[in-house]
Amino acid sequence: ICKDLRPYSSVENEGFRALIAECEPRYTIIETAVPRLYDEVKRHVIDSISEASRVAITCDGWTSRATQSYVTLTCHFISENWEMLSYVLQTRVLFGSHSGHNVGELLLEVFEEWGLTAKEPVLVTDNASNMVIAAEHAKLLHVRCFAHTLNLAAQRALKTTAVGRLVGNIRHMVTFFRKSALASQVLQEKQKLLNLPKHKLMNDVPTRWNSAFDMVERFLEQQPAICATLLSAEVCKNAKELWTMSDTDLTNAEDVAKTLRPLKVATLVMSEEKTPTVSIIAPLQAQLCQGSAEQPDDSGIVKEVKRALAQDLGKRYSNKSFLQMASALDPSFKALPFLTEGGRDDIFAAVGREAAELSEVPTEPLELSADPLNWWRKHEGVFPLLSNLARNTLCVPGTSVAAERIFSTAGDIVTAERSVIKPAHVDQLLFLNKNLKMYQRK
Repeated sequence: ICKDLRPYSSVENEGFRALIAECEPRYTIIETAVPRLYDEVKRHVIDSISEASRVAITCDGWTSRATQSYVTLTCHFISENWEMLSYVLQTRVLFGSHSGHNVGELLLEVFEEWGLTAKEPVLVTDNASNMVIAAEHAKLLHVRCFAHTLNLAAQRALKTTAVGRLVGNIRHMVTFFRKSALASQVLQEKQKLLNLPKHKLMNDVPTRWNSAFDMVERFLEQQPAICATLLSAEVCKNAKELWTMSDTDLTNAEDVAKTLRPLKVATLVMSEEKTPTVSIIAPLQAQLCQGSAEQPDDSGIVKEVKRALAQDLGKRYSNKSFLQMASALDPSFKALPFLTEGGRDDIFAAVGREAAELSEVPTEPLELSADPLNWWRKHEGVFPLLSNLARNTLCVPGTSVAAERIFSTAGDIVTAERSVIKPAHVDQLLFLNKNLKMYQRK
């Protein structure tokens, strides 16, 4: 039930009971098995978290098909052995207003229940105003989800006049192919004839900018097959009102995709959960802002996209000291090349008494793909003060993706057939589904 997210009623099904009776006639199904397992795993999670010197909490909200509002919290920390550990803590119904005060009170209650109050929790959420207020109410250090920040910047670029019109036309054409069995069949034939990947055209989701990016990229990939399909006699008679892509449109689409591609790569990098990502935010933001600077030979549509990106990215993370300190503690970025000399001096000074050790850390950066936790595991004895600071800083995820990923799992639990499932059972099933593997490996 917990691993595969099966309904509680599965054990009451005639087929299941017949199977159990055949395998082990003496076995009696225990109706309290899931609550017992939940209590057992919860004790393990609390014991595991108790060993952490600091924790980070991601928090995000979602709404079930029964229109109940839930808030899910996940916990992250670095173990004594320099392993990044993550647990789903709790999924609670949020009654009444989703105000920052109410969310803040919920956070404080959860911290008390799980013994987190003394762990100096760092809160990671999206940029919603109620989450900002919640962090202030609970007096928490607040890191805004960088993936959400990238989404806001890209959405702003996609809403510019020229890009919006271009993407809208591509969407209209993709919708035509997805609704026409004949056009889809001919497209497959043209793909084979032109030796193109047999990929389906993709439609976008309004709330996810990267789905629009993927739609444009797939459209460009399949452009020869699309053009050939629309020119075929059997399809063109039904596609007379469809927009056709001119050479200028094609160039503009390619330019937009090229300009937005670094944000897609950055989003994928930030979605990692097993290695530190908070240390990547400051250098990535600096690099993206630099890449958004307009160039004399940029086309009009590229300038429009870059202007929107620069305006949005530039106003985020006004207080970057924690993010820059995280980068200083990541051997991949220790030299802080994205800062001015004065900025580097300020960050090194902020490290305080550990700064003397920091100056002894080799300036040769690690490969960007290397795990900084492996470096600290090997050098903990050489830099005892810095290693403690690194453990308490690098444990913070750069995104709230961990909490967001619970939504799809929650959707499997709170289906239309099970929309009346009790909130306590939703909490237990999500908790066990995500934490059982960690519990079983102990």
